Amino acid sequence: MENKEAKKVEKNESWWSRKTKWQKTSFILSIAVFILSIGFLVTLLFARQIYGDDFANKIYGSADIANGFEIIKNAFLNAGEKLIATFVIIVLTFTIYFVLNFVIKLFSTSSKRAKTTTSIIRSLIKYVAILVAIAFILSTWGVDVTGIVASIGVLTLVIGLGCQSLINDIVSGLFIVFDDYFSVGDLVIIDGFRGYVEEIGLRAVRINDNVGNVKSINNSSITTCVNLSRSLNTISVTMDASYNEDIERCEAIFARELPKIKERMPQIVDGPYYKGISNFDDGGISFMFVIQTRAEYRFQATRDFNREIYQMFVKNNIVVPYKQITVNGPDPINRPKATNEDIKLSQQLLKANRAKQNPKKKQKLSQKIVKAYQETLEETKDI
Repeated sequence: MENKEAKKVEKNESWWSRKTKWQKTSFILSIAVFILSIGFLVTLLFARQIYGDDFANKIYGSADIANGFEIIKNAFLNAGEKLIATFVIIVLTFTIYFVLNFVIKLFSTSSKRAKTTTSIIRSLIKYVAILVAIAFILSTWGVDVTGIVASIGVLTLVIGLGCQSLINDIVSGLFIVFDDYFSVGDLVIIDGFRGYVEEIGLRAVRINDNVGNVKSINNSSITTCVNLSRSLNTISVTMDASYNEDIERCEAIFARELPKIKERMPQIVDGPYYKGISNFDDGGISFMFVIQTRAEYRFQATRDFNREIYQMFVKNNIVVPYKQITVNGPDPINRPKATNEDIKLSQQLLKANRAKQNPKKKQKLSQKIVKAYQETLEETKDI
């Protein structure tokens, strides 16, 4: 038993010792606030039973109230109709909002333009429903809504002058929708950022680049936009063949094999087409091939088309030239070494170059060196 109690004490001490000073202080203050809250609640509910009538009359304001539960009961009874009306307004607001959303989805088409317009209308309905519900709830609780609306009108005018960028965003968003620059689901490049349009709001456009990056751009900040989804993307691939290949034989192979490539590549919308000889390179003849695909398939279609063209050349024995690099090996280590006679001539040559003599003496010394060199050559020939 003593060991168990000792272990419990050690655990408690280790738990408390791991706490920082700030954590210990926060824990103590939390307990103190909790105890004070319980004491205040008990005092409010049972003041008459605990502290007597004089203290309870000061808190409750009347001698007829037995405890705090009667205060809570009277508050609910007096405000019961208002609470019920508030609840009904909230329920009706949500019901109308969901019904309108259902009707919009029911009659909207699956086109991108319809999705964009639907997104804008749903945003408007949501904000209008919230504002109307708040106005009715305030009116139910006896608040003068007319004065608030007038104040909001003046405040809106002041805010409108100071929030011109927000108004510009909203107006630009309406132009984007009704002029049909782009729609939800389109692949676009906006100010250098490439991605799919996820949402077009009253204030901003949200774009996802399919890598996990989501960017929100204010409508008024959009200066340039390239919509890649409105037309097909053209992909061009060139492949070299050796100059020894027969061009007509190659073109006959292209005519047979290109239709098979289209069957293997469902991303191709139009093509593939053989466009002819595009260039004469150092290594060979360049043949050009073209396909058309949608923007979302562009990069993968390019990789697949490169593979198919290369496979077509290899399977039909069309030689694909490539550059080759020849690396020369190092010189042999055992190179001929200087003989004693070579060393002697070298020293005489250095002596002649370094000698400070007049030109005539220097010329005589040079002649001696040349004569000695010639004699050495003659001896070498005899050997």
